Amino acid sequence: MKRITLLSFLFLVSISPTLDTLAQDGATAPTMLTLEITFYPGRKPAYQTVPGPNAKPSGAWFGLFARTNSSQVPAGASAVEAVRVVSRVEAGGVRVTVSTLSGTKALENEQEVGTYLIHETEKITIEELRRFGIEPFEVRLLRVNPSIAPVPPVILKGVDSVIVLNSMPKETTLPSFRIILRNQSNKNITGLGVDVVAEGIIQLSSRPRGIEGQPLIPAGKEYWLTVAPPNRAKSAPGGYEPTVPSGMEIQIKAVVFDDGTYEGDAETAIAARGNRAGEKMELPKVISLLASALNSSSTNVIERLRDLESRVSSVGSDADPQMLQTLTSEFPEAGNSVSMTYKQTMEFSATTIKSNLLKEIHQLQNEDPQTLTADFYRMWLSKTKERYEKWLARL
Repeated sequence: MKRITLLSFLFLVSISPTLDTLAQDGATAPTMLTLEITFYPGRKPAYQTVPGPNAKPSGAWFGLFARTNSSQVPAGASAVEAVRVVSRVEAGGVRVTVSTLSGTKALENEQEVGTYLIHETEKITIEELRRFGIEPFEVRLLRVNPSIAPVPPVILKGVDSVIVLNSMPKETTLPSFRIILRNQSNKNITGLGVDVVAEGIIQLSSRPRGIEGQPLIPAGKEYWLTVAPPNRAKSAPGGYEPTVPSGMEIQIKAVVFDDGTYEGDAETAIAARGNRAGEKMELPKVISLLASALNSSSTNVIERLRDLESRVSSVGSDADPQMLQTLTSEFPEAGNSVSMTYKQTMEFSATTIKSNLLKEIHQLQNEDPQTLTADFYRMWLSKTKERYEKWLARL
């Protein structure tokens, strides 16, 4: 049985394996191409849309997969918690990249397994996953006919500050819906809790939040939410094809405001507060490191980057005990479960800030030496520091 403690607190959660479920509306033309991914022997496959050539590669991670009989974690390595599959249309086919995710706090460690060019109707087997102690995935590229699924009802559960202005199907490769919400309160909304329910069971759950401390829905404004229902596999000539469950409904179950108050589901509010606390805890640390890097007298950009990488890597992301105690005291009746939720969400957001900064540093390290001048590096430091400072000021 896989450990699910961490996965249950990543803020886009799916009972089916796909990740790209609920997100702000995008304006990319549908490709009508989908990957059919057999992620566990003996189970029906999952489906994910292939984005077009001008879009960023996107996809899903799979927290459910089969281990090989000889699966052993190398000394000093973290156990693989998920397998990520992303794709994008490319000249001559579709480029598929597979990687493993690990890390005890935010699946912050990603290691590439392989990259593959796949063609329509072709099926490939990701044998390289065996090196990580994982049974190979099978990936097939299909072209699907666009289908318009009936728009499910949108239910507000214990929520009064948002109203549904409209809901409609979207023109997408796999069925999805656009929900237009309005914040009719005089407070900024920083987060929502959204469930997709079918057959009386929560199939998908999401907690969309504003980016870098910004409101998700400013007071009096509208928000366009794209909801993609769970895609199931049904038998078809020659194999399977994607379908969606019947009898769905979309539930808006929580609204969280920028002053910390909320409506609806308390768990969503607790997670949002934990996220925000983790950002408040981590941002001053990285801002301080960026300021020190700006003041460095060294002229060797490569050495300065290496030093910054080392310093950022050593920054802690454990939940601050005093901050944790203050947060937990707001829900004394809930006991240890609330404390654990706060701890995990704080550490998730703190670790994510740290790992994203490290990714930016690694991108700089791979720049052409002619581009990576002292002035270029200093400008990046200054802009990144300013961005984090504005983020912190919003919290």
